[in-house]
Amino acid sequence: MNKQATIYLADDHQIVIDGLKLLIGEESLKVIGSATDGETAMQELLVKRPDIALIDLRMPGMGGLELVIALKKLLPDTRFIILSMHDSQRDMRDAMTHGASGYLLKNVGKVELMKCLSLALKGEKYFPNIQTKTQQSDKPMFTPREAEIIKLILEDYKTAQIAAKLSLSPLTVEVHRKNIARKANTKSPIGISKYLHDNGIEL
Repeated sequence: MNKQATIYLADDHQIVIDGLKLLIGEESLKVIGSATDGETAMQELLVKRPDIALIDLRMPGMGGLELVIALKKLLPDTRFIILSMHDSQRDMRDAMTHGASGYLLKNVGKVELMKCLSLALKGEKYFPNIQTKTQQSDKPMFTPREAEIIKLILEDYKTAQIAAKLSLSPLTVEVHRKNIARKANTKSPIGISKYLHDNGIEL
């Protein structure tokens, strides 16, 4: 008998987690943990190492895409699936580009949910609504949390100072800084400032 596949759930609303547990059931997948914030999810995923991690795109501290970027290389056997309320082409492409196995909207039914999970377990991708044509409006944008951190970076705050000011862990700030550097293609405050200016971005 094959070993039962495992799944970890992360969403900032407990009611969503409870609903997913009911939809998934216990026949094909075993839910081995859940979290309502990104930092807890990151710590537990590194320990539990599930076959699938179904994670909310937007969560306190660290969102789904940040988790994928931070954990993809550390957990090569875990398939990450982004869960979101928004049918955003940019978010879908970002998720695909950075190694997610799928992107699900929160209003999907059990059939689509289980199809996505089944394909992920086989090593396949599930991005049913993604468009292949890149549009100018799909330039990387900064999240509200990243914007907060950028402002502090430009004021020459260091990681520990940013963490203390925003009540985040240094690890979370580092993940955000890496994401900012990826989007702006630079780590330096001067480079980030130039990127903002060149692209007409106001924080």
